Amino acid sequence: MTNDNSDSVNLRRRPVLGGLAGTLATGAVGTAAASGDEQHSESDETSQDESADQPPEAVPDEFGNDIDILNYALTLEYLEAEFYIRGLENIDETALKQQFEGWGPIQDRVVDRLRVVRDHEITHAEVLGQTVASLGGEPVQRPEFDFGTAVQNPAEFIATAATLEDIGVSAYAGAAPYIDTFELVAPALSIHSVEARHASFLRELNGDIGFPEPFDDPRSRSEVLEMASGFIVE
Repeated sequence: MTNDNSDSVNLRRRPVLGGLAGTLATGAVGTAAASGDEQHSESDETSQDESADQPPEAVPDEFGNDIDILNYALTLEYLEAEFYIRGLENIDETALKQQFEGWGPIQDRVVDRLRVVRDHEITHAEVLGQTVASLGGEPVQRPEFDFGTAVQNPAEFIATAATLEDIGVSAYAGAAPYIDTFELVAPALSIHSVEARHASFLRELNGDIGFPEPFDDPRSRSEVLEMASGFIVE
């Protein structure tokens, strides 16, 4: 993809919240310095817990333009949609429900809920592809995927789904601040919030808390694609 952005466009692409995050981070450092010996008396574990309560800073801008961002999101939606399509086709519904024996109503509803998640991901991919085309771009081709036993084993399916949803949430959080076109911001945030709902649901199914921290960490494009590369054959 050709990147003809000028320096002025690159300046516009700096994240709006980056300054706020930087200010908050600077304030936190200043507070820590003023605390002196009191900070040294705390354990490393406590320090790490406190750092998790700080708003994250923006990740680096690794995008050429809005079409680049949309195609990046489209690739991830292809990944998620294909994962759910294959898993729900391959895994016996009864075997999937048995993973949640004793969970009450969720045991009967889990497969239907996962189908809703699948349909959301399919819709996201369709809409993103249409949006790229409407902007005069070429939608990225669907990659070839290999999910191995994650789309055959019920427990592995749920665990991998939780991981993929967390990756998706962090990807949107990392990319959204660099969107230039104002009209694209609201739809992007709308998809991001739905992905966060998916992630919370899948985390709970996987036995984890659905909302572990007050702030989600964004991931850069290179970080996300490295994590997703294990499933992408071509």
